[in-house]
Amino acid sequence: MAQMGAKPGPEVQKLGYFVGTWTTEGTVSSGPWGAGGKFSWAETTEWMSGGFFVIGHWDFKMPPELGGDGKEIFLMGYDTNRNVYTFDAFSSHGRHQVSRGTVNGDRWTWTSEGTYDGQDTKQKMTMKILSPTSYSLKLEVSMDRTTWMTFMEGKATKR
Repeated sequence: MAQMGAKPGPEVQKLGYFVGTWTTEGTVSSGPWGAGGKFSWAETTEWMSGGFFVIGHWDFKMPPELGGDGKEIFLMGYDTNRNVYTFDAFSSHGRHQVSRGTVNGDRWTWTSEGTYDGQDTKQKMTMKILSPTSYSLKLEVSMDRTTWMTFMEGKATKR
């Protein structure tokens, strides 16, 4: 439990990279989820009062077989007890995603579990910082928890 008057540590401050207004575009690969296609989202992210968490809002466009357009809110933070970054998202499609992340140099890796068509899956999002205003992303999915398939790839740019 955080003590009253505690200040955000250096791990939390790394989340500041994501604060701002971003545009992300890319491609969803074809796979068990459908034919794939283009995706995009507009993102606005800011520090929550106190400076321990980042709050973000996405307006996204996805291929119709993946639910189409929607909105999402998310919180990013750092769990000092587990030494891991946290990401909790809630979408207008009724989906709640919980991810845990690590950072190593210029690479963020987020892992989560989900269900697709009644089957448990594992997911891995890799974000590579390209500059102070852009990063690449790759989301991979494992249906058998061993073999990874690329679900989507793209690039985010800060406006």
